Amino acid sequence: MSSNQIRRKEAKKSGWNKRLIFSVSAILVVLSVVAVFTFVVFNDRFNLFAAPLEIVSNNNQRIIRVPKGGDLQAAISKAQGGDIIELQAGAIYYDIKLPKKNITDFITIQTSAVAQLPVDKRVNPINANLMAKIVTRGKGGSAISTEDGAHHFRFVGIEFTAENADYIYNLIYLNTDSPKVADVPRFFEFDRCYFHPHKTGITRRGIAVNSTDTTVKNSYLSGFAGNQEETQAIAGWSGTKNVKIINNYLEGGAETVLIGGADPASAELIPTDIEIRGNYFFKPLEWFGKVTIKNAFEIKNAKRLQFIGNVIDSNQAGGAMWITVRNQDGKAPFSTIEDILVKDNLIISVGTGINILGKDDGHPSQLLKRLTITNNLFLDITNKAEGYGGYFIQVSNGEDILIANNTAFNVGNPVTFHGEMPKNFLFRDNIAAHDSYGIQGHPNVKSAVGKTLFQNNIFFNNKNINKSDSIFPEGNIWIDDYKSIGFTNIAQKDFRLASNSRFKGKGKENNDIGSIINFADYQKVMAK
Repeated sequence: MSSNQIRRKEAKKSGWNKRLIFSVSAILVVLSVVAVFTFVVFNDRFNLFAAPLEIVSNNNQRIIRVPKGGDLQAAISKAQGGDIIELQAGAIYYDIKLPKKNITDFITIQTSAVAQLPVDKRVNPINANLMAKIVTRGKGGSAISTEDGAHHFRFVGIEFTAENADYIYNLIYLNTDSPKVADVPRFFEFDRCYFHPHKTGITRRGIAVNSTDTTVKNSYLSGFAGNQEETQAIAGWSGTKNVKIINNYLEGGAETVLIGGADPASAELIPTDIEIRGNYFFKPLEWFGKVTIKNAFEIKNAKRLQFIGNVIDSNQAGGAMWITVRNQDGKAPFSTIEDILVKDNLIISVGTGINILGKDDGHPSQLLKRLTITNNLFLDITNKAEGYGGYFIQVSNGEDILIANNTAFNVGNPVTFHGEMPKNFLFRDNIAAHDSYGIQGHPNVKSAVGKTLFQNNIFFNNKNINKSDSIFPEGNIWIDDYKSIGFTNIAQKDFRLASNSRFKGKGKENNDIGSIINFADYQKVMAK
C-alpha cells in the first residue's frame, strides 16, 4: 500500500472517529436536557424528587412546612390533630385525598402569608398572591377529595383551581359513596379561600358539601357556569348536616347554592341544620345568553335551614329562590322541606321572587311544612327574561306557610296559587305591587276564606288599572302610587316607612308594614 493510500485511510478513520465523538456528545446533551426537563417538570408535578419537609415547633404546636415542590400528601400523612401544615405562598401543590385519621382536633393547611389576610374579612382574587395554590390535574378529578369518614381538616388562605381546561365535576368533593351515616366526612373548614375553574375550562361545582359540621366562610367562589350544565358554587344533597355558609362571594350558573337535588340513600342523610348567612349571590351579566342560568338559591330536600341576611343580585334570567320538594330520581319518597326561615335578605333585579312547591308533582314525597318568609326587600322583580313572569310569590301545596313584613317591587302577580291549595297559608303586613291581575289562582280570593289568607297588606297600583279591576280581599290596603306610602328615602333605596308615614306601626303588634331593611346597610355584604 502506497503512502498516499495509507494517509487517505487514516484520514477517513479520523473523520469517522470525529463523527462518532460528535454523535455521542449530541446524545449526551439530549439526555442531559431530558434529565433536566424531568427534574423541573415531573418533579414539580409528581414529586419524583420532592423537596424535603421541615418540621418545627412553635409554642408547643407543630408546624410542618411544605416548600415549593414538596409533597403535600406526605405532609398530611405525617400530621396529627392540632398540627399546622404551612404551604408556601405562591407555590403550586397538586390534588390530595383527605384520610380518616385517629384525631379529635383540626389539621390546619394554610398559606405561609396567612398573617397578611385579615381575620373575619372576605377575600377576593386580589389576595391570590398571598395564597398557596392546590390544583387538580384534570380528567374530571377534584383538587380535594375525601376517604370515607375523613374528618378534622381546615384550609386557610388557599386558592383552589384546575391545572388545565379538562372538565371537572367537583373542585372540592367532600363525599362518600357509602350509604352509612358513619362514613360521611365531617369537620371541615374553608376560611379566606379562593375557588375558581381554569380560565378556559368548565368546573361543574365549586364545593360538594356532602359532609357534616362543615363551614365555608370569608371566601370567594367564582366562574362556576357552563352552557347546558347544571352548575353550582356550592351544593349538598346527601349527609349535609350542621353546615354553615357565611360571608362569601358566590357565583353559580344554574343554581348559585343548591340544597338537595339527588336522592340520599336514607332519611338519615337528608340535608339538615344549615345556616346560609351574609353571602353575596351574583351572576355576571356576560353569562346571560351563554350559560345555563336558573335560580340563585334552591332547596329540594332539607330540614331546619336558615337563609338570613344575604344579597341576591342580577338574575333577571332566573328566579331568586325555589323552595320545591323533590324526590329527584324517584328513589327517596322521604324527601321533604321542613322548618325553613328566609329572613332579612335583599334581592335585586331577578326574574321571579319565590316559587314554593309543597309536594313533588312527579314522584312520591313528603309535604312541605313550616316555611317562614319575613323582612325581605325585593327590588325590581322583572319579567324581562322569557318564561319568568316577575311574580313575587308562586305557591302550590304545603302547610304552615307565613309570608310577612316583606316589601316587593314586582311586575307580575303578587301571589299566584296553582295546583293544590296550601294549608294554613298567611300573607300579612306585606307591601307589594298589585300588577294587572292581583292575586291569582284562588277559587274566590274575595271570599271570607280569602280574607283569612291575606291580612293588612298594602297593594300599590303599578300598572295604572282602575281600582274596580283590582283583585284582593277586604282587610287590605289599595294605594294608587307607591310614592305616597311614605318611604324614608326612595332615591337612596331606603324603603323603610318614614316616621310620618300613615302606615307606621300599623302592622301586627304595632310593627311596621313591609320590610325594615335599609339598602345602605347591605353595602358590606355586596363587596366584591
